[in-house]
Amino acid sequence: MAAIQRQIEVNAPADKVFGYVADIPRHVEWAGHKLQITPDAAGPAAVGSTFTCVGQQMGTHRGKVTVTELAPNTRLVYESDDDTGHFRHFFLLSEEGGTTKVIKGVEPGPRSPLFKMMLPLLKATVIPRGLEGDLKRIKAKLEA
Repeated sequence: MAAIQRQIEVNAPADKVFGYVADIPRHVEWAGHKLQITPDAAGPAAVGSTFTCVGQQMGTHRGKVTVTELAPNTRLVYESDDDTGHFRHFFLLSEEGGTTKVIKGVEPGPRSPLFKMMLPLLKATVIPRGLEGDLKRIKAKLEA
């Protein structure tokens, strides 16, 4: 399935933006739903880093998050697996003159028949609104 993505301009340099979004446990600060994230090992995120998460959006879901790509100040990709399925999340950053364009996206993986029936609604409204809300909260945190 194709990725769903949104973007925003943040008045901060890319290294500051990247440092914030690559700090996976801090995602609880801007997530649009109640979320707990615990690193499985100490240290900064790197390719292969894993996290245990509990999300509360349309129920409680426990899962794993794994960082799969990390290019400082430009790209972060992580994948999450829980009882709702598999999701590939990404941030793409590009800086120009101290302002950073931030693209946040998600690509849902294979799903249950019920999820597949709901997917058109999710793609049209729920997921884009969630991405936009996350980006606005990230911008507010970084520009405060």
